[in-house]
Amino acid sequence: MEQVLQYNNSNNHGHGLQFHPNEKICLVGHSLGGYLAARFAMRNNKNSSAVNISKLILASPVGFQHPPPPGQRLSFSNLPPAMRLLDTLWSANFTPQQIVRLMGDKRGRRMVERALRGRIPHLSPSDVELLAEYLYHITVAPPSGEYAMNSLLEPAVGSEGEAGVYARESLGGGIMAEMLSQKRTQIQSVSVLFGDRDWMAFNQSAAVKEMNEIRAKMGIDASVHVLPGAGHHMYLDNADAFVRHILE
Repeated sequence: MEQVLQYNNSNNHGHGLQFHPNEKICLVGHSLGGYLAARFAMRNNKNSSAVNISKLILASPVGFQHPPPPGQRLSFSNLPPAMRLLDTLWSANFTPQQIVRLMGDKRGRRMVERALRGRIPHLSPSDVELLAEYLYHITVAPPSGEYAMNSLLEPAVGSEGEAGVYARESLGGGIMAEMLSQKRTQIQSVSVLFGDRDWMAFNQSAAVKEMNEIRAKMGIDASVHVLPGAGHHMYLDNADAFVRHILE
């Protein structure tokens, strides 16, 4: 985690985006990007040369719900076969992108296009074609950030059979609220967004508790919102509501 954040900081000072010290930034992160955006904000200190984040939006983020403790999760031998395979591949740092690379150009493109049609059925054929072309090329590019997933996240199945992907270093349990208040950041609002059919929504109750903690400790606007008619990819499923939360 520390290495990722140090890299982000170095990119903000001479190699990437340049910000004026007084420029207010709205930082938006989605899924794993939401987790990284939160972690980045948590180490920002207003007394340093850090980015002046005034608004933080976490869209369908991973990381608020703590993973089941070791005594309350299924052991590897008791996992269903599919979960055992997933756990083995995850531990070996085998990523979905590698599957597409192994399939080659034609089959890989078709696989990406089928996945898009299945997950986002309301897209027009021309939009699917354009988005599939984009996703295919960034998927088969030389690997980089995809290898961070294993370091930052872990899959786990609780003793009652509840499965999920959890952050190894959680944002919940008062951790985010404590770090933001200690850093005395200039953040004026924090919004967490989930879709009403979002597979990441198992983080929602923990996110609500954390936003309550942030309001109590910092006296800023911190809230959780559920976007109607949206899943994990809310920026496509309900683009109007998603953009409205950013521009508010």
